[in-house]
Amino acid sequence: MPSLEEIAENTGSQLASVLQSAVETISSGQEITFRLYVKQVLPLDGFVYWINAAILEPDELARLGVESPHVVTIKGSLHRQVANEQTETISRSVNSIIFTPIEKMDDFNAENPDTIYLGEYEGTQFAFSRMESRYTQTGIFHYRGRAVLPTMRSQIIDDPDDISEELILSDSTPIWLSLNNFATVYPSFLAPSNLTTSYVIADVRETSPLQSAPIIINGRRWQHVQDRVRITLYGMSNEQAIGYLDYVVNKALDDEQFGITNLPVIRDGKSNQVEISALAKLKYIDFDVNYYQATTREISRQLIKEVIFNYEVKDGL
Repeated sequence: MPSLEEIAENTGSQLASVLQSAVETISSGQEITFRLYVKQVLPLDGFVYWINAAILEPDELARLGVESPHVVTIKGSLHRQVANEQTETISRSVNSIIFTPIEKMDDFNAENPDTIYLGEYEGTQFAFSRMESRYTQTGIFHYRGRAVLPTMRSQIIDDPDDISEELILSDSTPIWLSLNNFATVYPSFLAPSNLTTSYVIADVRETSPLQSAPIIINGRRWQHVQDRVRITLYGMSNEQAIGYLDYVVNKALDDEQFGITNLPVIRDGKSNQVEISALAKLKYIDFDVNYYQATTREISRQLIKEVIFNYEVKDGL
């Protein structure tokens, strides 16, 4: 007599076979092409780009541990919904995508958080942010996401000539990226996926001028400004946080590339997970810093010299 587990497994297999057949019938054998893109971070200011794996050198892919195929074709049913949005600065069409493949795909970035597959449909590229399954036994999975927005197209690189070598940000973020003796510092919203502690996030929240007009020296524009910056520390003890605060203050005094105009203190934050009834090690430090915007460019040049950078030009490129 079969066990309950065997009955459930057999029933699930039969149900999955029927539903997958239905998806294939509805989609009329539709195939969606997915291309592999690799995450690259601009060392100057931490800005993120996704570069087509096909234009990267094999040695660079090997260094990053990227072994996935560059192009994958998957059968399934794709549903697209288009909605127009309009704000004071943007008018755009937003494509919402639901893709139901006939077999389960890899769970997004589970294998390598620095790679992503972008789908292509009628000239539109899209990525997924959610996977849904009503029951695992059905074998049906729904992948939801959105097409790459027009304002994000510049972050998708398909041609080597599109790679930027210029500083993007205008605030003090490069200064904070250089203050990494205690832990790696990331700009807000640009931290890698699923990081473990310890690390630091720098969030520049406000920039205001400290002089009525900039000074032009040898064609360079020197504007004295002040940033209000929130530093978030993950995984640090009280002693470590104090050490980081003293480190930043001493750098301001010794290097004179920026100044601190407030009295920063360490505050404990609350980041909880209900399932385990625990709090993460989370601390905040708010800084008011003043600096010349041209200084961030110089700091960026120094920072990029410390980064391993492999660049090769070949005939025909």
